[in-house]
Amino acid sequence: MDSYQSVKEEIKRAVDIVELIGQFVQLKKTGQNYAGLCPFHSEKDPSFTVSPARQMFHCFGCKKGGDLFAFWMAYHQISFPQAMRDLAEKYHVSLPEAHSGSSGRRERDQKEDLLRVNGMAAQFFHHLLTQPDKGKAGREYFERRSIPSEIISAFKLGYAADEWDGLTRFLKDKTGDLKTALEAGLILPKKTGGYYDRFRGRVIFPIFDLRKQIVGFGGRVLDHSLPKYLNTPETPIFQKGELLYGLHMAYEAIRKTGYVVIVEGYTDVLALVKHGFQGAVATLGTALTRDHIRRLKGYAQEAVLVFDPDAAGMAAAMRSLPLFLNEGMSSKVLILPKGDDPDTFVNTNSIKAFQELLEGSIPTFDFFLDRKLAESRSTIEGRSNAVKEVIPVLLDLNSEVQRSLYARRLSEKLGVPESSFLKEMEKEKMQKSMKAEGSQVQDRSSYQEVKVSDDVFFLNVLVHHPGSIERLVRLNLKSLLSDPPTIEIFETIARNYRGQDSFSLEQMMNNLSGEPAKEVFREAMVSPSRFQDEEVHLILSDFEERIKIKTTAARAKASGDIESYNKVLKLKRERDVLPRMKGNSQEGR
Repeated sequence: MDSYQSVKEEIKRAVDIVELIGQFVQLKKTGQNYAGLCPFHSEKDPSFTVSPARQMFHCFGCKKGGDLFAFWMAYHQISFPQAMRDLAEKYHVSLPEAHSGSSGRRERDQKEDLLRVNGMAAQFFHHLLTQPDKGKAGREYFERRSIPSEIISAFKLGYAADEWDGLTRFLKDKTGDLKTALEAGLILPKKTGGYYDRFRGRVIFPIFDLRKQIVGFGGRVLDHSLPKYLNTPETPIFQKGELLYGLHMAYEAIRKTGYVVIVEGYTDVLALVKHGFQGAVATLGTALTRDHIRRLKGYAQEAVLVFDPDAAGMAAAMRSLPLFLNEGMSSKVLILPKGDDPDTFVNTNSIKAFQELLEGSIPTFDFFLDRKLAESRSTIEGRSNAVKEVIPVLLDLNSEVQRSLYARRLSEKLGVPESSFLKEMEKEKMQKSMKAEGSQVQDRSSYQEVKVSDDVFFLNVLVHHPGSIERLVRLNLKSLLSDPPTIEIFETIARNYRGQDSFSLEQMMNNLSGEPAKEVFREAMVSPSRFQDEEVHLILSDFEERIKIKTTAARAKASGDIESYNKVLKLKRERDVLPRMKGNSQEGR
């Protein structure tokens, strides 16, 4: 246990949490902390905070937070032992062999087994591609697509021969047990017993996660068979709606340029890489999802969609707009010449010609409006329907100025007075608001009185002025607290830290048992101090005086002395004003 804790601390000393998280989230300095858009939930304004002083992160929106291990686990969806191994390897820290204990061992072992069998399968497919006879069809396909050997090697491309059990026999010989291969989706059970290969007669594109491990495969047929593309099914390590092909190679270039190019196919990514363009990714045969965008906005300020100029490609670009708006990420659309995709375009023309088209890409909202108006066919009914579809999208815009400009532009295109259009928007907004109010009456009623509570004051003094801990406990401040998580924090302090010379915030966090209490404590840790050092004595004296008043009031009420009770209540109300005003004045510090 001592060696385990020692390694954990060594990793923390080696890692700058801002640098680590900054690889995946765009962070900007705000005071002593850094802020960015949370990678774990949808938001348009940054509420995700990283504190270098505390070596921790906390999101004020979704409440997720913790140290660098907690971030690595949540972002990569892995266990703590795996996070320890990843970070130890990344920052060159030696790790004891028996460090993981029994917690999560079964889940960790399952994922490791899946990664291992995927690695074996990738090796099998890649080797088969090089075989003179069996791999000939696959090599000819990649030659037709002008994919050179260095790209084939870098992306570990392969080929699955058109036979029923080539991979099955290989894995049986290697592992002796096909259970993991079945769980990985590499093989399928026969009705008559035994197994057969999922991928047959296809070129193979291994799919990597950000840790550059193979989590799944995409296979493309070489003839006109269906389905044209076949992916690994969902597994504990493979979720199509979250993964993007090529991101493991592209994220550094994306961060450097500030934008990402999203294409439809694997070979589109490979063609762009071959020509020196490193910032492209592709979806895995699925529609673009919120999780895709959330992952990408950690690296880029803007995305450029390069979908095929056919009906399906145009529809995909149209569907993406609400996703980008809701995630607060800027996006554009690049329209390629008819009959082209990125693969054919750069191979026929040049990467310079492609980049010139990129520079001329149009905002997705403009693309959306133009398409909707084109679909209206200039009829009154068609234009009316276009307005009905556009208004909800306009209302999702975060910027009032942007909303107003688009409204004016649309009214000009439709030949409708801007005032009429704005009235329709206001009516839709009101209906939307009424629906929201109907479902949130209870939530709103609990926040009608906006004030800073004693709970907030207590936590702020505790975190930023830990020298006052002994006095906080001695005062029995619990009688002024109202929030159960804060009460748990106070009780934990009273139980563990009375009379101690030192007070560790991290140890305090570890001693909290409830997740709500940990969330509240994290939030206090990354919030700014409300009080100067010389003001702490005043707030503690105020706590002490109000506790006395509260105790006196309780005694008067218990003895039936109503006159004294009312006098004490009046005094209490008068004293409540100062600290609340003071606390609010410190809000912006």
